Amino acid sequence: MNDGMLVVCGQRTFCNNLCELITSSIAIHPSVAVSGAEARRKTSMSEMNAVLLAGKLPDENVLDLALELAQGGVNGVMIVIDRGALFEAHEVLDGSGVTILANPLTKDALIQAIRLVMKVAEGGGTLDRAKLMLVQMKGWTEPQAHRYIQKLSMDKRLPRELAAQIVIKALNREQQEKEES
Repeated sequence: MNDGMLVVCGQRTFCNNLCELITSSIAIHPSVAVSGAEARRKTSMSEMNAVLLAGKLPDENVLDLALELAQGGVNGVMIVIDRGALFEAHEVLDGSGVTILANPLTKDALIQAIRLVMKVAEGGGTLDRAKLMLVQMKGWTEPQAHRYIQKLSMDKRLPRELAAQIVIKALNREQQEKEES
């Protein structure tokens, strides 16, 4: 059973503001965890469609927690990282399936990312999986990924679903080549 979404953030006020934004925009009432230990406990007790890590945690590094949750089979792990720490985040999380969102982040971009991750976690189609892979692997925004697939579809005169399959295969090939080298 999927129980929705978990927001993990060490600053309670910021966490409450995020939850209010998510509730008002997506009509989901996320659970809250203010530490890594609490996040682990909640994800082990319930299957989540999405986990959003934002800000510092009092008991551990958020990059380590994001990697551990993703490797532990938690679907839809997202992390909001300051632009200054993006390089380190990509080094640690590359290929893990964690969606990295660069802060400062607009409310619309955050909501789009959450919707996309949740849609894929709920069994979204090929187009959504391709867009999510572009967001995760290339660091693009959802509209950039959508436009890329749309343009590929028009340029090659293919249905969008087929263009999305081509993107997925190319990204998987690219990932395999990275792992082999």
